This record gives sequence, C-alpha cells and structure tokens, in this order.
Amino acid sequence: MWMVTFGDLMSLLLCFFVLLLSFSTMDPQQFKEVSGSLERAFGVQKSEITFDIPKGIDIVSRDFNPTFTIDIVLEKIKSAIKLELIKGEIEIEALKDRVILRMNDEVTFDPGDATLKEKSKRMLDKIRGVIETVPGEVLIGGHTDNIPTHGKYPSNWHLSAARAASVVVYLLKKNSIAPERLAAVGYGSSHPRVPNDTPEHRKMNRRVEIIFMQPPEPDNFDVKPLNQKGLLEQELFPQDAIQ
Repeated sequence: MWMVTFGDLMSLLLCFFVLLLSFSTMDPQQFKEVSGSLERAFGVQKSEITFDIPKGIDIVSRDFNPTFTIDIVLEKIKSAIKLELIKGEIEIEALKDRVILRMNDEVTFDPGDATLKEKSKRMLDKIRGVIETVPGEVLIGGHTDNIPTHGKYPSNWHLSAARAASVVVYLLKKNSIAPERLAAVGYGSSHPRVPNDTPEHRKMNRRVEIIFMQPPEPDNFDVKPLNQKGLLEQELFPQDAIQ
C-alpha cells in the first residue's frame, strides 16, 4: 500500500515543479523592460571610464545658504537706525524690489548748500554699516523743491546732484564699499512727493533718498569684504573733497 501512496506523492511533486517552471518563464523583451525600470529606480548607471576626480556636494551651502530678501535688508536697517526712525529724522519704505530711506534736508544740508551736516554723517555711518553687509546696488537720489536757487548752484539740478554726490563720497570715505555698487542721481524738483504748494509740502520734497536695490541674483547673499587697505584699484578721493 505504501508504494501507491509514494507514487501519488511523487506525481504531485512533479506537477508542482512543472508549474513553478512555467511561472518562471519570461518573455525576453518584457525582462529587458523590467530590468531597465529597476535600473532607473535604483540609480544604476553604466560604467564609464573617467579621469575626473569626483567632487562632493556642499549640502550646507546648498540647503542653508540664505536667500536675499527685502525683509532681510529692512530688518537690518531698522536695527541700525532705530532711534532716527523714532525721531522721524529718517523715513523708510519697503517695496517689492527695494527699500527706500528718506532723509529730510533739515538733518542733512543747510539751505542751498551741499555740505553734509555733522548729524547726518553719524546717520550715514550707520547706513554704511548696513550697505557693507548686504548685496545689491544702492542708489542715492537728491531732490529739491521748486524754489529757484541762488548763489553757488545755478539750478536745482546742480544742487540736487551735488547733494547726492556728497552722500556717495562720504559713504566711500572708509573704502569699505565697492564704488561700483553706488550711484548718485540729481532729480532737481522733477520727482516731488507732494505738490509744491505750501511750505510744509516743499519741506517734504527737499530730501535725499538712499535706495537699496534687490540684486539680479537674490539667491546669492554673499558680500565680499574688502581688505583693511580698501580697494586697491579705487581712485581715492582727495580729503578736501570729502565734506
């Protein structure tokens, strides 16, 4: 009797292995497609001969490099000139791609003159510290009211340009800022904030604006510091030209 049982068992085992063999048979084309998908999924690459030394990826620089934003500049400026903002000596405005500082002429220049007051120099020292730590160009714009000038400057265009230039020259005094980052523009009375119809309005229009522009590459927040001697290629301003 055991021979019959053993024969049945062998027959079942034979059928089982035949069934496994039929399952293991695969179409060659289908096998290539499946293997190709697995290679792409697991990043398997073909071996190639190369003579370049592999370079690592700086994960810290890639993932943690701060992106330049107007908010960063705004916070730095507010921290530097907090007292002046409280006193109303400087106004600040943040736009999409720039931050504008407005200094009224009472703290910057005497009427009809382009020589910086001592008080304004202390403010500009603080603003220079901000410029040294953020990227991007900085535009200094001089503005006047519509009252004609008399004496040293033949027009409001000359006066506004001279005032803007005085601010730029003073900011460059310590050779800590690359000169190509700064620009001075005189607008005369062509860009009034309000109509020049009252003394109060004319006072608002007489101002110097320092505009921090967003750089072309906001992701690049690096600011290359200058050495202790300043810019070697920079033409130094004569000391008597710095007021």
